[in-house]
Amino acid sequence: MRRQNVKICKGPGCRAWSSDRIARELGEIREALGLEGIQVCRVPCMKVCGGGASVRVNSNRKIVKLGEVDDVMNALGIQGATVACMA
Repeated sequence: MRRQNVKICKGPGCRAWSSDRIARELGEIREALGLEGIQVCRVPCMKVCGGGASVRVNSNRKIVKLGEVDDVMNALGIQGATVACMA
């Protein structure tokens, strides 16, 4: 797997859209599945507020608005890779 960076906004608006939970669950899935090629980074506000947590995959200029960790996995091209996460 090639190296992929996932930048998840940690601004107040995105935290309201569960960005903290999305980042935590994505980290847990990454570890459980041994996906060392995925790096999860929390970044300051991306200034694209509303409609979901702001996420940028790799150096792509496009910021996507996501609500669930499954959405991030799909953006990374990882299908059907869900595991039970600790609450």
